Amino acid sequence: MWVRRWVSQPQPLTLVPLPLQDPLFVQAEKKVSYNCCRRGRVCLQIRMDRNTFMPGEKVVFTSEIHNQTSKCIRTVVLALYAHMQYEGFTPMAERRWRGDSNELLRQEANTQIAAFSSTTVVSTFSLPLVLSVSSTLLDDQIVRTSYELVVTVHLPWSLASVKAKVPIVITSMPAESSSCQLSLGGEPGPTGSHAQTSRY
Repeated sequence: MWVRRWVSQPQPLTLVPLPLQDPLFVQAEKKVSYNCCRRGRVCLQIRMDRNTFMPGEKVVFTSEIHNQTSKCIRTVVLALYAHMQYEGFTPMAERRWRGDSNELLRQEANTQIAAFSSTTVVSTFSLPLVLSVSSTLLDDQIVRTSYELVVTVHLPWSLASVKAKVPIVITSMPAESSSCQLSLGGEPGPTGSHAQTSRY
């Protein structure tokens, strides 16, 4: 799935610096309304030992979903995206930028998170073996690439969702010797998830 956006104003699309964290923690929380007058809260927490990988490596991360509502949560979706930024010029020598987003892989976990309970989902997937190395803020390139892992908890009974976005750094060197470089890929490897639930 590709998503394209054109930027006409004379300002480049900026690459946000991707922090190398060991370990990495991201949290997203949303207050939701349902059944007309009921209110609750859903919290999504993502933990990874590291977010720097080489092509073909296995990515393992943990999602903790805290369901503070009286409804059941059935679906958690993870997706890996590559974001491309292109720079060019018009016939009038005006600089323009275009952004594309490509979904590289998607994995869905049927969690069955009961009302007022907490569930831990451990997810695993393998990165593609063939990847294009991404850009950094210091690179002066026509095409720039960045990557992110998006974990989404769907709440169909409230017409809402909770999303947590994690920057993924893919490099051609081992994580301990690499700087901020990324990559993009071909065919995804095997994936999987398993969940453990506890009540409040």
